[in-house]
Amino acid sequence: MNTITYRELLEMDNYVLVDVRTPKEFESEPIPNAVNIPVLLDEERAAVGTAYVQQSKELAKELGINFISKRLPEIFKQVQELSSKNRRIVFFCARGGMRSGTMCSLFQALGYKCMKLEGGYKAYREFVYKSIPVLNEKFKYVIIHGRTGIGKTKILAKLQEMGYPVLNLEKIADHKGSHFGALGEKRKQSQKRFETELYEFLVSNKEGYILAESESKRIGNIYIPDSVYDSLVSGYHLIAETTPEHRIEILMEDYADAPEEALRECIMKISRYTSKKNTENYLELLENKKLPELAAELIKEYYDPLYQKSIDKYQFNHKIQYATTDEGVEKVIEFLREKEFI
Repeated sequence: MNTITYRELLEMDNYVLVDVRTPKEFESEPIPNAVNIPVLLDEERAAVGTAYVQQSKELAKELGINFISKRLPEIFKQVQELSSKNRRIVFFCARGGMRSGTMCSLFQALGYKCMKLEGGYKAYREFVYKSIPVLNEKFKYVIIHGRTGIGKTKILAKLQEMGYPVLNLEKIADHKGSHFGALGEKRKQSQKRFETELYEFLVSNKEGYILAESESKRIGNIYIPDSVYDSLVSGYHLIAETTPEHRIEILMEDYADAPEEALRECIMKISRYTSKKNTENYLELLENKKLPELAAELIKEYYDPLYQKSIDKYQFNHKIQYATTDEGVEKVIEFLREKEFI
């Protein structure tokens, strides 16, 4: 059986990665551009695992073979289609073991050009983990700071649309970084997926700098790798300021459509950091659907005092003031020109 490391794979072209793990594994821990053709479905793998632990290894194998045999026609059709478009197929599973080995042996015997990724997803993860600090050394970071609701993320999103190298850490972390940060997010947070998307960004960035938003070491349940966090701390620091009206408008765009119960849960999470009187006021404003007023109170009584501690840690290289997101974008571009990044 032919095997290949992920580093060697990067030197190849005209191939397709086929992830034979379950759909759940594929979704939560992907290798970019891989195609999922599961040997076992989620519930099938669970049943095999239960049989292995509670009954016997032999029974687990028999059960697995029965599951796979029913799906072989579908698997064959999918592999055949991929083979018609790619010179070589590279199978992988969690550790480069039985699942990918079985698929590779089967299709090699049928005459297909295929290989097995050595070490599977685990080896890929190790490669990504070791590569991030090396890749990160090439870049100087430009960091935008500002209180909650000033629109830092929206400014960076527009800059990204315009082709600037923006590292949106909150987007790839699937969290906005506060106690309300999980609201509106569609994916469950994943450290492995976060690091994969971070690696892909660093590999693809052809500029000598990176634009990013100020972040703490942790975003929700995600931890920023030390090398990247150190770059966030040591980069150029811009402090952004906007009008109170613009801040309320941005918070309404981000959170007004969230379910009332979810907003209530978030208010209760921050109750330990604010007075009982403030908490009761927040809940009353929420119940009466006075969301702009709620946002204004949270800014004044909770977020601004909290964020001031973060602001006090830095010496800022530049201040940008704006009344609209577009104006904020132009101010950042002016800074980049001044520092000869562009």
